[in-house]
Amino acid sequence: MKKTILTILLAVLIAPIGMQAKKKEKKAEVPQLQNFPSAELNEFRLHGGNVVVQGHFVVPEEAKGEKVPQEVLNQINGRFTVIMRNYIVRKEKISTIEFTPDGTFSMNVYVPYPMQLLIYPLRTVYGCPGDTITVSIDPTKKTKEEGVKFDGTGLSGEVTRLLNSIDDKYCKPDWSDKVYEKGPDSLMAWKDDQVAQMDELVRQMNNGLPELAGCSPLASDILRTHILAQRLEHICDYYMRGMSNFRWKDPSDMKTYWQQYFSFVAPRAKYLTDNPLLMIAGDDFFYNRVEYAAFEPINASRTIANLPFDYNQAFADVLAKEKTQTPREFRMNTMKELQEKLHVSPTDFSAQVCHLRSVFSTLKWLGDRYDQAADEVAAAMSVVSHPDLIRQGLLTFREYIKDNEIKVVEDKPMTKGDSIFQRIIEPYKGNVLYVDFWEMSCGPCRAGMLHMRDEVEANKDKPVKYLYVTDDTPEHCKSFLEPNNIKGEHIHISRAEWGYLQEKFQFTAIPFVVVLDKQGKQRKNTTVEELLAE
Repeated sequence: MKKTILTILLAVLIAPIGMQAKKKEKKAEVPQLQNFPSAELNEFRLHGGNVVVQGHFVVPEEAKGEKVPQEVLNQINGRFTVIMRNYIVRKEKISTIEFTPDGTFSMNVYVPYPMQLLIYPLRTVYGCPGDTITVSIDPTKKTKEEGVKFDGTGLSGEVTRLLNSIDDKYCKPDWSDKVYEKGPDSLMAWKDDQVAQMDELVRQMNNGLPELAGCSPLASDILRTHILAQRLEHICDYYMRGMSNFRWKDPSDMKTYWQQYFSFVAPRAKYLTDNPLLMIAGDDFFYNRVEYAAFEPINASRTIANLPFDYNQAFADVLAKEKTQTPREFRMNTMKELQEKLHVSPTDFSAQVCHLRSVFSTLKWLGDRYDQAADEVAAAMSVVSHPDLIRQGLLTFREYIKDNEIKVVEDKPMTKGDSIFQRIIEPYKGNVLYVDFWEMSCGPCRAGMLHMRDEVEANKDKPVKYLYVTDDTPEHCKSFLEPNNIKGEHIHISRAEWGYLQEKFQFTAIPFVVVLDKQGKQRKNTTVEELLAE
């Protein structure tokens, strides 16, 4: 009897300890954004239109009406370049804004939906169709931060006024600790810490960020989405850097690591990935990192049969025998893998965007192979359900067909970029031209020039000229060109001229190469040797 009573007492005393242990084992609850989204995002708000970018130099009262000195204009390269990146379908548009003699400027910039725009060399702004972005420049100030002020109307003005301060306080990652070089365990522990910081940031948002006080609901939603997107982008970036450093004995270990690393996404998907506000709050860098890291199966190496336009029994027999994935099967299987491994929704918004980015990045290589292009786009559309993404995909495919079916180019007035380029190539008429745009700060540019040395030497007596065009000074380039014996024609232009050529050829990344045949016609997807053979 005494033994039984003692057993009962011990059980009663121990039970609370066990219950407390279970409480400690319980995982912390994932915080969710409250009052989010706080504004209705109607369909028309996601359509495209023009944003007016305008501004002026601040001049003393006694100098008003006078021409702004050229040396002042030269301080900002004599022009602004506006870079619009349609990150959903990976298209880029570069426009050059010119100053009038009195230092004012105004230009319409088309955006396919509200988005961030880069005004180079100043900063990123927010552009919403129907709004105006204003820039005032005071060249007497010591720093760009003091001398350049941005404002605007509507949503563009609201977000632009806050974007820099929001980025400075909440979106500045610490790159000093290269934890991705220390091994998988260190990177995983770092990721856990970053997710914990992000959760704490969500709790702060629920209490109200002081910077967003007085914001319209939509501006607040955009900026909150932007902050969290930047955090996810940083976590993805470190993952990509780690994958390039780590050595895996078994490929399945890499897959398991990816699954564990991004297991935090699904519980937070409502604001991290499955969030339609990312259409107007994300940017190209965010989607690039998500596409190649968190949702990397979308860009995994694969074998896809490009189906013939019409039914072909022999082709069908080969497909059945080799068990090759068709484009549509691949897209659907990828979404299924993301659902099974990461537990994300089968209609996750960012996953749909990544599929569109993946397919439209390949269209430029297909040229006029419309049946293959249509098959690839249709495959991507099989996993896209969001109406605004469907609309963007269809409009972009329509533009692709139109661009490739234009057989006769209408006469158009020459732009400044045209005249600058004609001046550059005029002395070399009648030759095949290999025109390489490069800068000293670009490592791949210098590596490419070293790689081309043998070809340049081998073709020195043939009707081909290699033109290396840069906005760096001859003095700056000398230390690289002379010791490495870089032959060819070296052409140095001003930064303003460089901007006009960027606009003409629509490039931002370098090295960028243009190849012209002997008639001076730009040729794509061909080599110098092929043009010489013609």
